[in-house]
Amino acid sequence: MRTGNTLLPLLRDSLFGRVVASILIVALILLVTEPLAAALNDHQQASGDAISAVPSPGELLSGSLRETRAVLGAADARLRRGQSIAAERQELAALRQRVNALGAQVMADFSAVGDMLEARGLPDRIRDRHRETVAFYQQEMQAVLEDLAIIDAADDDASIAHPIERVRQRLSERRLETSQQPFDPRELPHAPQQPPQDNLPRMKKDDFIGAGLFDWPPVRLAALDAYLLDGLPGSEAPEYLAETVEVPLSDAIRARAMALDQDPVAIYHWVRNHIEWLPTWGAVQDADLTLSARRGNAMDTASLLLALLRASGVPARYVHGTIEVPAQAFRNWAGGFERTEEAMNYAASGGIPVTGLIKGGRISHVRMEHVWVEAAVDFLPSRGAAMREADTWLALDASYKQYEFLPGLDAPLITGLDGDEVLQDVLATGAVNEAEGWIQGLDASVLLAAQGAAEERLVTYVEQLEAPTAADVIGGSKVVLREAQVLPSGLPYQRAVAGARYAALPVSLQPRITLGLGADALGQPRQQATFPWANLNNRKVTLSFRPATEDDEAALEALLPEGGIDEPSQLPTSIPAYLINVVPELKIDGDTVLVGAPLPLGDELAFSYSVTDPVHGTRHYPNQVIAGSYLALGVVGGGVTAASIEDVEDRLREIAEILGTGDQVLLPGLTREDLLGDMFHAGLLSYFGQYQALGSLRARSQDFHFQVTTSAGTFGYVPTVNYFFGIPRSITPGGVLMDLDRVAHISSTDDQGRQAAVALNFQLGALASALEHAVPEQMFLSDGATGEGVSAVRALQKALDQGQRIYHITPANQA
Repeated sequence: MRTGNTLLPLLRDSLFGRVVASILIVALILLVTEPLAAALNDHQQASGDAISAVPSPGELLSGSLRETRAVLGAADARLRRGQSIAAERQELAALRQRVNALGAQVMADFSAVGDMLEARGLPDRIRDRHRETVAFYQQEMQAVLEDLAIIDAADDDASIAHPIERVRQRLSERRLETSQQPFDPRELPHAPQQPPQDNLPRMKKDDFIGAGLFDWPPVRLAALDAYLLDGLPGSEAPEYLAETVEVPLSDAIRARAMALDQDPVAIYHWVRNHIEWLPTWGAVQDADLTLSARRGNAMDTASLLLALLRASGVPARYVHGTIEVPAQAFRNWAGGFERTEEAMNYAASGGIPVTGLIKGGRISHVRMEHVWVEAAVDFLPSRGAAMREADTWLALDASYKQYEFLPGLDAPLITGLDGDEVLQDVLATGAVNEAEGWIQGLDASVLLAAQGAAEERLVTYVEQLEAPTAADVIGGSKVVLREAQVLPSGLPYQRAVAGARYAALPVSLQPRITLGLGADALGQPRQQATFPWANLNNRKVTLSFRPATEDDEAALEALLPEGGIDEPSQLPTSIPAYLINVVPELKIDGDTVLVGAPLPLGDELAFSYSVTDPVHGTRHYPNQVIAGSYLALGVVGGGVTAASIEDVEDRLREIAEILGTGDQVLLPGLTREDLLGDMFHAGLLSYFGQYQALGSLRARSQDFHFQVTTSAGTFGYVPTVNYFFGIPRSITPGGVLMDLDRVAHISSTDDQGRQAAVALNFQLGALASALEHAVPEQMFLSDGATGEGVSAVRALQKALDQGQRIYHITPANQA
């Protein structure tokens, strides 16, 4: 897989890898001013290990307050049951002494910060924030200590119920730790899409009009340059030669059109023979992305065909209608299904309006909504071979084709691996309690040994083959080619209705993503922007923070060592976050598209995105992001393209070269986008690229079907914050976090039973989870480095290794 063979080793490269830890250390300081890469240049061997892991008094105090809150909660619960709280009171007495002592040390830290602010002459606004924070802290600490003293001095339990409730509420109302993301087991991020109910194809033009799907633009008459258009009504409309969201006339599009001699015959056949059809619905990719991916659904393929025709001066438009395809041809087209019903369900899961036509008690044809192209061509008499004067709006469908399917190797037969037998061997090593739904003590080495032996036998077999290809080993498909010197005379299937014609796809056919910053009293985003999915697919989207004012930047600069920075170890390991306000910025390829309201560094920002699908509706994904984080947002649909990977590889090489050579002209120009944005964007591309590739391989090995659909998630640097009574007291270096909220896919086991479908989706879910720890490890842990990533799958593995019980939670035992 290209992602695995080229991108990840680049990130682990000895040059690039040495500076990664240092970059993360200075990520907070990058808030001050962007050109700080020079601080990394002469000390690339520095690493995060140099930072002291000894907790500060503030961190210890925050932890003690959380512990106090927990003990108070236990005491309150026991009091309500009429039980003694002698043990809890003893714990609270010890905690009171600890909190009091740590509070004095924290006040000394506050005093040191205040002296520094005065000595460096920082603006009044910054010094006022410091004084207000200290006063609030003292007020809250005094109230907590007074109530704890009352609890400690009381003669009996009954008289302290009110102080316990009062101090517990005070510690609960204001944040003492970072918020946890909400979890709903019914809304897992990797659930497969299901066929929507009653999503049937429209059969009359009035049905399209009733849904707001109108012909656009209206007919006009004129002529255009050397290719005469005045004889064909409507073809002269400039919209039919224009760029749109899905039809960019980019350098890559123009180059491909020139390579095909701007010949409609060659263009049509090239797209038909080289672009794989995906049975999904909605304009997910633009023409550029489809050209690079060599795959796309009907709208994506139509967009590419339109772009190449328009770049060649041939007017072209989308046609949205309903078609009827013979059942056998549809099964092949959809991916090589055994049963027509399963092929239809797979396409319906992708959002395609589809139904079956019954003849003789069986499905004879599949009726489906579809999108194809009409081009204004010189059809008579040359059928497009000679383009002088447009005389026909010719229907062209480059997405419809048939495939030859290659089976690949029969791995179970070659390896002799019996999955059921291995499973029983593994289960025999531990305890399994089916009644209570748990397992314990399983020895995973039995499974690993069986897999290792099977892999050896498979490798030996492949090595004996003569020049094997990937398709020989893992199977796959290839298009049954069609070549001709002229354009086809019509569509290769029966057209039921042509509902609407568009120069540009309407919004109702565009999957969209809405990004929001902040939240009002009702939880709605304060600032938001909506984009067609094709606009962001595979592109770099980042969320970062900058100082809100010059005073805030001055406060950050005051925290740096005087005299400049020569090495990362000189950077502060903790920042008084309450002093500085920052502004969130959302950027696409480095250009700012959304700016949020100022908030304190270390506070939590409501960051949300909503995915709107033309068929499956809208789903919302709320998140809380620590101000001072740097996150990339991955927006993927249909897969990761070679061009996207090559682009980010090139940028990472350039950055590594600049850091390695120490070019004093280029170093000051490196920004957060360069140092962090490309790196985390590369990680997201790697994640989705591996998920699509490994998921497809897994499905293909069992004659199943799998495809990633509109998916999104974040990956980036998140600092650690220490809170006192809702105030972000300090912010310290943290780590990298990958959070994939939406890993959507369609899948089918081609009627091999519900158990097979459950097993496949379980495997895909485990793969989606495992990649959340594997990709960061691939990027940041070079050979011999310490550390590890943790995902749900890794956590379960650790629990199993430690002998913990692992429960299978179902609606029956959830309580």
